[in-house]
Amino acid sequence: MSERSDEIGKTRPSNSFMDIAEALKLADELLFTHTGEHLDHLQEAILKGTLQGQKYAKIASENNLSEGHVRDSAYELWKALSDVLGEDVNKLNARNILEKIIISNSGSIEYLVNGNKVTICAKQKRSPKSSPLSKPNKKITCLDIDTAPELTEFYGRTDELNTLKAWLVQDCVRLVNLVGIIGIGKTTLAIKLIEQIQTQFDYIVYRRLRYCPTIENFLTDLLQSFISSIIPSTLDRQVNVLLKFLRKHRCLIIIDDLQMLFQSRQYASQYQAEFDGYYHLFKQIAELSHASSLLLITSEQPEDTIATRHKFTRCLKLPGLGESAKQILMDKQLSDEQMWDTLIEKYQSHPLWLEMTATMIQELFAGKVTEYLAYPDLILSNAITFQLSRLWLRLSESEKQVMNYLATQEDAVNLSQILQEISHPPTELLKAIQSLKRRCLLEDTPNFLGATYVENYRSALLKINPIFKNYLSSLPLLPT
Repeated sequence: MSERSDEIGKTRPSNSFMDIAEALKLADELLFTHTGEHLDHLQEAILKGTLQGQKYAKIASENNLSEGHVRDSAYELWKALSDVLGEDVNKLNARNILEKIIISNSGSIEYLVNGNKVTICAKQKRSPKSSPLSKPNKKITCLDIDTAPELTEFYGRTDELNTLKAWLVQDCVRLVNLVGIIGIGKTTLAIKLIEQIQTQFDYIVYRRLRYCPTIENFLTDLLQSFISSIIPSTLDRQVNVLLKFLRKHRCLIIIDDLQMLFQSRQYASQYQAEFDGYYHLFKQIAELSHASSLLLITSEQPEDTIATRHKFTRCLKLPGLGESAKQILMDKQLSDEQMWDTLIEKYQSHPLWLEMTATMIQELFAGKVTEYLAYPDLILSNAITFQLSRLWLRLSESEKQVMNYLATQEDAVNLSQILQEISHPPTELLKAIQSLKRRCLLEDTPNFLGATYVENYRSALLKINPIFKNYLSSLPLLPT
């Protein structure tokens, strides 16, 4: 049954009477009837490409996989079909064999296999777990998002949604980092994304790392969503089982609160020693050939060695909502709509900060934005202050020095000015600035000279997050 050539030879024209969708359905039903397994995503791609006369190299390229991996999977597919049909099935004859069965049965759901009539029942894949996101007549093998927060409101983010859908569905990106300051709407965006792309994956699983499970406990829990057999007891075997499953099925794994694994009071994105296994797992998922995806949600951008080195990884940083933030103020029934733009700008169209501020305006100013803005100083609610305090406690001492300095500056400053005016080793200051950017607490602004852009780019101007600047400036003494 070994394949003699990667060429199909004289393929039938694309307008042949055999419908490819019908052939795929036939192959799926044959396999399910005799093995209890449906065609997985890669098997379906291989069979469809074969029926269209494509080479393995073309199939691999379209699915962002290695040609060797596609060949190995194809060998297993032809072997399974050969066992079911009792005759040698390979890349050269698969189309003719399936076509002959369809013709001889004239659309019937009964097929002759090994001389015996076998009735193929219209059985469904394993039912997904019940979820408010589940839609009727949608194909999905498993949707395990029980721990995901309920999506109640969603504002804007059309561009971000389209970007993520393109990366995950079309480009088959293996690792995506979704990064943004706390409360910017990362989790909300991910839940909305699931709602729109769930039919494109065989399995979708959502997990939070809020309580910092060990890598062994995390993998044991994750594998329970994928396999019904006994979970291996050793870490190496657990990783191998997971990677094998990601190759066989198209999965989307969403991991939230990644920053909980990082060290506090150190530079951003440094894994605590006991969680180093996560780093190595994510690295393997990013580098090995498969069509599954991992979406990491975090307030601290991971190290560039994972985030940008490989062509199958991406990073999306979430900004504020922009014009869409007005819907929040509308839902909160605030008045003085002509002043909404000013309010949104002050709070950087940050959805959670705006929602907290709108609640305060309702409680203290009867919903009147004009009266609230009459106060010259930016007012931070207790809820916002609490959030910023938590962020502050995670910073290293070098980061705090940079933040304290920038909080006293009226305008954005360049890098050389920071290095000259802060009494601290330049190497540590550079690391601190890089770390603050990864935490989304520093903003780069273009370097202008009057009205003319500096073409010979010297350095970006750095500016502290305005809300954090207000937080630091409002303290009796700047913390150290």
